[in-house]
Amino acid sequence: MTSFDVIVIGGGPGGYVAAIKSSLSGKNTALIEEGSLGGVCLNWGCIPTKSLLRNAEIVGNLSKGEFFGFAVDNIRSDYAKAQARSRQVSARLVEGIKHLMRKNKITVFNDTAKFTGIKQVSLVKTKQRLTAKNMIIATGSNPFWLPFLDYTKPNVLDSKKALQLTAAPKSMIIVGAGAVGMEFATIFSAYGTNVYIVEMQSSILPNEDQAVSDLIQNEYANKHIEIYTGTKITAVKNDGKTVVAKLEKDGKSVTLTSESILSATGISPNGRGLDLALCGVKTDERGFIPVNEHMQTSAEGVYAIGDITGKLALAHVASAQGMLAVDNICKKSVKPIIYDNVPKCTYTGPEVASAGLTEQKAISLGYDVGAAVFPLLANGKAISYGETTGMVKLIYDKRYGQLLGAHMCGIHVTEMIWGIAGYLNMEMTIEEMQRVIHPHPSVSEAIMEAAHMANGEAIHI
Repeated sequence: MTSFDVIVIGGGPGGYVAAIKSSLSGKNTALIEEGSLGGVCLNWGCIPTKSLLRNAEIVGNLSKGEFFGFAVDNIRSDYAKAQARSRQVSARLVEGIKHLMRKNKITVFNDTAKFTGIKQVSLVKTKQRLTAKNMIIATGSNPFWLPFLDYTKPNVLDSKKALQLTAAPKSMIIVGAGAVGMEFATIFSAYGTNVYIVEMQSSILPNEDQAVSDLIQNEYANKHIEIYTGTKITAVKNDGKTVVAKLEKDGKSVTLTSESILSATGISPNGRGLDLALCGVKTDERGFIPVNEHMQTSAEGVYAIGDITGKLALAHVASAQGMLAVDNICKKSVKPIIYDNVPKCTYTGPEVASAGLTEQKAISLGYDVGAAVFPLLANGKAISYGETTGMVKLIYDKRYGQLLGAHMCGIHVTEMIWGIAGYLNMEMTIEEMQRVIHPHPSVSEAIMEAAHMANGEAIHI
């Protein structure tokens, strides 16, 4: 039996970061990954979708040639080449992680792990047995499969199958209007797919502030994407080539006919097959692993990070949790993650980014809530770029002036939200935000302008 200080099971953005942090902390570290390093994020999630979204953005901008003073005749988009580029981007980053494993002297096992006892695992392919003083479970999640869909049929898609398509379907029903569903709607509509979005909740991006959800919904309606909110699917017929879905909203029925259907309704924990009970790790009724603020499970010396914890299924959260777990293993004192303050981004067109409390949540918690909204229509950089759709909305406590949340929609906002996360964790006030000097021209100035508005001292509006 081979022994290590730390064994990490799962090589996604939580697992490989934890392994690197562990090695840098002087621990003899092993990483077990049954598939490709990088996990869902690099291979079938964050990275390939952003590559395709960039292609979609360029295709969209080319159609605005007259606005920007140029003419391009006979524009022909090629989704197969866009998809091939997305795979190349993913492959390049996976190779980069392999290099990082070698650089940091991490022992990597390309195998499947099963617990055989407390802090002991067996590798399925090679039959090796490994043990460690500390274990970190980072096995992630899988797309949630809707029970009324037959995923064996080629035109029934989850996020992974959608990224494997080499041609854009003529039409697509997307079930779920969260970040994943809206990003795929952005990609495929840019390549001529007729997109129908079906969401059970009353608005798209239901976890965002209502003002942002409303703005994006209006913007996407103008893109000839049909959106059905507050709607449930009552029946689906599919012969493998044509999907016929019956919808119900407010007691009325609608029938949609499409070439394909994509489910984008959440995740399922990827913990089956680990035999967690053999190492004393308890799961909840859904299969997620409960952890404390230090990422410790119910079993001493066994940690869990990332999607498998059911906390917040974001790659950057998994990475932060991985580093937090290693710091705890190394007996370092580190502040726990405040999940409300974590940046959340959706790469639609325009982009959406948020951190902190929504206005609705702040009111429900009993705050004396103030809100200030600065439109990008009054921002010089946005006007220069011809991208004036969007806004910055700040939520604050009127009594003390403390920032409670920020919700942004527009060009570059996903690159700006990190600052807001810092403000929230420092418990910054609106008045203090006013004094932060922003570069000009920049879209980030809209944050400062919103702070001025909140303090009754609007400058450029």
